[in-house]
Amino acid sequence: MTLVTPDLGIIFWQTITFLVVLLILSKYAWHPILSALKERENLIAHGLHQVVEAKELMEKATCHRDALLGQANVTCERMVNEALKAQKKIIDQARSEGVKVKEELLAQAKVEISREEARSFQTLKANLGLLAVQMAEQLLVKELSQEKAQLELLKRLTVVEKQSLTQQSHA
Repeated sequence: MTLVTPDLGIIFWQTITFLVVLLILSKYAWHPILSALKERENLIAHGLHQVVEAKELMEKATCHRDALLGQANVTCERMVNEALKAQKKIIDQARSEGVKVKEELLAQAKVEISREEARSFQTLKANLGLLAVQMAEQLLVKELSQEKAQLELLKRLTVVEKQSLTQQSHA
């Protein structure tokens, strides 16, 4: 039963041994352990501080990126609007030039058509006059081949001549 109820000597020596071990550990082990823990704590605090700074930097970069994207969108919209205006202006200009060219071509075509009509009319007049003379010649040859028709023609010519003379005297 001596194990369960220790003697006073054992308690004394165990206390002295404990204090010696405590003194040795405090002098040689606890200071390095505490300094290592303190250093580790400082590294963790520094790491957390860097994480906070990095987070702030990321937020600033995100804000800057959003601002740049906004400016880029505004610039892009402005450029698209300017391009659309320029496109509309070019289309309107081309349309007006096309109308001018069309009107000029129509005017030229009308002039050319008028010239062709005049030439055709002159040609037609000349051909009709020639055709009328040829038909009259054929009729005269046919009718004047008989003596009775020749006398009748002379009577008509004299009547026509008398009428023209009376008209000239009245005028």
